[in-house]
Amino acid sequence: MYIVSVVSVIGGIAFAFVLGKLFGKGHRAASGEFSGQALSLIGGVLLSSFIMLTGFQVAGSWSALSTARARTYDEARALTDTYWAAGGLPDTNRTKVRALLKQYTREVRTVEFPVLAKGHTSPEAWQTLDQARAALSTTSTTRPDQQTAKAAAQSSLATVYQTRTDRAAQVQSGMPLITWLALVVAGGFLIAFPAILGLIDKPRNLVGLCFVGAAVAFAICLTAQLNHAFRQPFAVRPTAFSFAEARFQQMDS
Repeated sequence: MYIVSVVSVIGGIAFAFVLGKLFGKGHRAASGEFSGQALSLIGGVLLSSFIMLTGFQVAGSWSALSTARARTYDEARALTDTYWAAGGLPDTNRTKVRALLKQYTREVRTVEFPVLAKGHTSPEAWQTLDQARAALSTTSTTRPDQQTAKAAAQSSLATVYQTRTDRAAQVQSGMPLITWLALVVAGGFLIAFPAILGLIDKPRNLVGLCFVGAAVAFAICLTAQLNHAFRQPFAVRPTAFSFAEARFQQMDS
C-alpha cells in the first residue's frame, strides 16, 4: 500500500548519501568542526521538517473534528424539523412518530456517544430510527395538510439518516499510519541531533535538550489526541442532542 512512499524515502536517503560522499571530504568535515551557521542551517531544516509534519497532522485532524461536531448539529436540527413536521400527522401517528424520535435522540445521547470512542455505533439507535421511518411511511393521510406534513417529515428524516451515516463513517477515520511514522522519526532525530554532534557537554545544554524532548513529545501527543473526533479529551460531545430534546419539550408545550 505504501510502496511509493517507501521508494521515495529510500530515494531521498540515497540522494543524501551520494551528496555526503561527494562533498563531505573536506578538511572541516574530516575534523568535525562546523561553524554556527552550518549547525543552525541543519537544525533549521530538521525543525522545519517536524513542524511541517505536525502542522499537516493537526490541520487534518482539527478539520475532521470540526466537521464531526458540525454534523451532530445538522443531525439534531434535522431531528427537530422532523419532530415539528410530525405535528401535522393524524393524532395516533403523530404520537407514535414523536415518541420514537424522542427515544432515538435519548439513545444517541446516553448510549451511542459513550461507545463512539470504541469505534462503533449503537445498534439500538439504528433500530429505533428505522422504526420511526417505518411508522412515518405507514401513516395514512387523507387531508392535503397531512400529506404535506408527512412529506416534510420524510424529507427531514432522510437528512437524519444522511448525517448519521456520515458520523458512523467518521468514527473509525484518522490520519494514515505512515504520516505518524514520519512524525515520530522526524521528532526523534530532532531531539537526537544535538547529542549526535556532541553539543550536550554541559548541564545547561542538557536541560535545553530535555525541553526540546518535552515539546516534541507534547506535539506528537496532541496530534494523536486530535486524530479521533469521538475520543477524549477533545471528543465531540452530545450537546446538540441535548438541545434537540429541549426543543422537543418546547414544541410539546
